[in-house]
Amino acid sequence: MTGLRLIGYWRNGEHPNYPDPRDFVDPDWDEDERHITGMYFATGTIARTFMGYSPCRICGENNGDLEYTDGVYMWPSGLAHYVHDHSVRLPEPITAHAVEQLAAIEARGLDLDWWLAATTT
Repeated sequence: MTGLRLIGYWRNGEHPNYPDPRDFVDPDWDEDERHITGMYFATGTIARTFMGYSPCRICGENNGDLEYTDGVYMWPSGLAHYVHDHSVRLPEPITAHAVEQLAAIEARGLDLDWWLAATTT
């Protein structure tokens, strides 16, 4: 079984080998793709919670105490902050995954009939 791919973990004193988010800032990143990517990584299934907040490695803001997963990736809840507020552009396979997952949800459409049938007495 393949493990969850950890993403969105940035360099700090304990982990000097992690990437620096400043190296991924892209002010020219397509606004729609950035918004979709940020929206995707703003939530997920809560995988773990911690007893303290992680600071943003760029601005120092308290940046969450959860980890989310979608069954493929696992990321800190503050990842969306980096994308939305600092234009930190994630590697292409990750942004493509986010865009594809949201497009697949949109393509499915909505089925209100199931809910109405399930709640009819």
